[in-house]
Amino acid sequence: MLTLIRHAIEMRRTQSVATLLSVALSVAVVLALALASMGVRAGIEASRSRLGADLMVIPADAAVGLDQNQLLFTSAPANMYMDASVERRVRGIAGVERVTAQFFGQTLNASCCSASSPARLVGYDASTDWVIAPWTSKALGSALGPSQIVAGSRVAPDYVSGGMVLGRPVELAAALDESGTDLDGSILMDMDQVRSFVRGTPELAHLWQEHGDPDGLVSCVLVDVADGQRDAVVSELSRIEGVSVVETSDAMEKVSGQMSSLFSIMAGAAALLVAATLFQLFARFFSLAWDRRTELALYRALGASRREVSRLIGGEAAVLVGVGTLVGLVVGGIAYLAVPGMLASAGSFPYRAPGPLALVATALAVAALFATIGLAAVAWPLSRAGRIDPSSAMQTGDID
Repeated sequence: MLTLIRHAIEMRRTQSVATLLSVALSVAVVLALALASMGVRAGIEASRSRLGADLMVIPADAAVGLDQNQLLFTSAPANMYMDASVERRVRGIAGVERVTAQFFGQTLNASCCSASSPARLVGYDASTDWVIAPWTSKALGSALGPSQIVAGSRVAPDYVSGGMVLGRPVELAAALDESGTDLDGSILMDMDQVRSFVRGTPELAHLWQEHGDPDGLVSCVLVDVADGQRDAVVSELSRIEGVSVVETSDAMEKVSGQMSSLFSIMAGAAALLVAATLFQLFARFFSLAWDRRTELALYRALGASRREVSRLIGGEAAVLVGVGTLVGLVVGGIAYLAVPGMLASAGSFPYRAPGPLALVATALAVAALFATIGLAAVAWPLSRAGRIDPSSAMQTGDID
């Protein structure tokens, strides 16, 4: 039987390859799309549950150059500064429950620190922070030591045994859980220590000439407001000159809506591709049963049972769909590996890669889906092939 199946596939090589590639393409698209969707949704949910701050107050000029997604999900990829007195003014507004400030340093690279890849230096006040703490399971206390760092999930392994930041020795106090954002590649330190580090960086001297001494500057102020007080607080914040306000929940919903719309469109395209594959498989094996009726009838005349004839056609379908599915899973997995980079280049979106169990479960689900599609496509052709009358072998002159 296996020899007959292999021979049938080889005799119709072009049709077989076209069928196999059609299945592989559909599998690859569905798998990559499913995994990408899972990663983005997990990243959005993690960011929504742990973001913490209701509002982010930033310099007005930063709001012009950066969109909300970049500000929320990439640890603010810019050197932006405003007077530290903004934090005190925000703290005094009625309806404000908690306030904490952050100070952004320069983007680091492997030549000036122990990180094996570029990392962002962020200074924060551990005594007032409630935003960073939820991302780590280790209690940080009220303040970090002068040489202690909190490292993102991608950076932490480089500092397990100590390391250097801007030429100064540091030790790892805690590692952050995976966030799916550029926070994963950030190094966080006490805000005063970051100010001290960047003050002596020649490349940033022009910033201090423009904005003043780093000790009197902050990059953003994160605000938690009382229930029902958001509009009133935003109104008061708008009175502060030189600042802009980002409402984190609105930005999060905007990102969620954008990604939902994008994946809905992509899912629709994938569904059409799957439907086209189903139709192609049906047409392929429906016509196969008809074109090979002489051959199949001769098998019947030689003593083959209906079941054996059906197994011949079904085996050919199983081989093409099975191999196509395996190829598609490999190609889809490779395509999926490029998704984080593509999302990063296209825009700033939170992304958390699915774990190994989720990857395996999704791959198995996709394989099961296409096995079902293959079965549905060949069910009628199999039934028709099994009903061929052996006498038809005597009525046809040639056998394919």
